[in-house]
Amino acid sequence: MKKIAFLCLTSLLFISCKKGGEGFLMRESDATKSKTALVILNDHAKNAQQFKTVSLQGTAQYKDEFENRKVGIEILIEKDKQIQINIRYADIPIFKALITPDNLKYYNKLNETAFEGGFDILTHFVGTDINFNRLQNLLLGQVLDSQNNKEFIATIEEGLHKIRSVEQEELQSTYFFEDENSLLKKESIEELDSNRKVTISYPGYQKIKHFIVPTELNIIGEEGEKTINLDIRYRKVSFNEDLHLNYSVPKGYKMINL
Repeated sequence: MKKIAFLCLTSLLFISCKKGGEGFLMRESDATKSKTALVILNDHAKNAQQFKTVSLQGTAQYKDEFENRKVGIEILIEKDKQIQINIRYADIPIFKALITPDNLKYYNKLNETAFEGGFDILTHFVGTDINFNRLQNLLLGQVLDSQNNKEFIATIEEGLHKIRSVEQEELQSTYFFEDENSLLKKESIEELDSNRKVTISYPGYQKIKHFIVPTELNIIGEEGEKTINLDIRYRKVSFNEDLHLNYSVPKGYKMINL
């Protein structure tokens, strides 16, 4: 099976292979026998373990036609309630965001500005429409949306189970899963009436206690001739620990509209 990877990164995953003292890399296998879409999606849903909190620490690299930046990133999730993102450059805090189901707010220390409003800025950086639930699923390797009311067809392509909607839709989603645990390897979302497309890839997964989480995620957003790339690698992951979630805009920062 061709491992779906980004920036020429490939990984060969073995069971019981220790990673960074945090967890074990998940074994993956090729799809050789057909399964129904319902079986694949149900098995995939079992990977979404129940948790209260998760801390994800690592690096993020953003690249478009104008800039190429790599920073340290910390993502703190209180499940279904709030997500806090802290960004550092050269170990200096430069950006903090707090996302809830209702809104998004952030402040930027580099230019002393702050924002509070909708999710349009996340949509810009990720390349597809994003809300709180979609962001939470994206960060944890789950399909972006619940698929309970759709009819799917499943085929095998390049050693992966490929699932797509039977009906042609304005927003067409295609999913690719490995065979053993129905881990999501790639998700492609395309707006058929425009030149807009986003592809989210997960090169590998790790198991920490009984929790399953990606080792990294790679996003390619395309709109016409414009392309953005966002890569996030998780170096340290912990579940159900007390999180120190705090958000307060420093005095004197200018509120902006986007």
